[in-house]
Amino acid sequence: MHKRSTTTGEPVVRAVSKQRLLLHKYKRALIAGALVLTVAAASSAGYLAAAGGHNNAAADIVQANTGSNANLTGLQSFNDSLTRDEQLCEEIEKINLQEELEAEKSKADELNDALEAQKNEMNQLEDTILNALMSNLSTQLISRSSGSASSYADEARNLIQLQNKLNSFKQTPEAAEIDLTEYAETIKNRLDYLPTKRPSSGSMRGYGTRIHPVYGYRHFHPAVDMSSPTGTPIYAAGAGTVTTAGYGSSQGYYIVINHGNGFTTVYMHCSKMLVSAGEHVEKGEQIAKVGSTGTATGPHLHFEIRLYGEPMNPTTMIMQ
Repeated sequence: MHKRSTTTGEPVVRAVSKQRLLLHKYKRALIAGALVLTVAAASSAGYLAAAGGHNNAAADIVQANTGSNANLTGLQSFNDSLTRDEQLCEEIEKINLQEELEAEKSKADELNDALEAQKNEMNQLEDTILNALMSNLSTQLISRSSGSASSYADEARNLIQLQNKLNSFKQTPEAAEIDLTEYAETIKNRLDYLPTKRPSSGSMRGYGTRIHPVYGYRHFHPAVDMSSPTGTPIYAAGAGTVTTAGYGSSQGYYIVINHGNGFTTVYMHCSKMLVSAGEHVEKGEQIAKVGSTGTATGPHLHFEIRLYGEPMNPTTMIMQ
């Protein structure tokens, strides 16, 4: 078949193949088929892509689950590790605490040993001091079987001096470190039975030769007279036993105390007696009241000190 073509107004005829004519004839159908194939291919690709996406998502989920499980396992392991560490720390702390306690106990034992050693040293020192004091005290004492008035007076003076020093020492901090009870008691026991306590108020006068105030003759007066108002307290000059508590025409109400070491004391012209024969009295205990009973010119205390029956001047013994 030939197609006409004109040139310069003249028709030109070209030869057209059979295949071209078929393509031209079925052009629309071919285009439609191509479009259908394209759409189908696109759908298949989308499906495959979607399927692949689902598979990837599933894989991601599985992987996520696997990772989650792994994370849980790791967390559990971490917690277990922390627990073990805490237990280990507790054990270490216990060990450290035990070591500290042992160290403190060791220090306490050492301190106790040191204190015990110091206590023993103090006891030894105390014994040494006490022995020295007792030895010194023994040199201040006299034999009670053969003492003279002057030696007793010296002993009383020394004992009072030692007692005053001891009382001063008791006021110092060092007194708490040394027990001087035995020393103090020895001094007190010796001193208590020496008549050194002033028996009443008033000055001590009249011992020796004098003119009798009532009868007017010259005589030896073996006592001191201590003038004071009626009712003034009279105290025991020393500890001892009351041997006499009675009445005499010249003595009035009177008391005699035996101090057990050769000393006796006599208290006359009392207005009232507060003790009876046979009673034990302490040094400084009130035994009577001043009066003017018996032969007296006024209220006063007639006070005697006798050593083995012999009178001695009270002023040489009264020191307290």
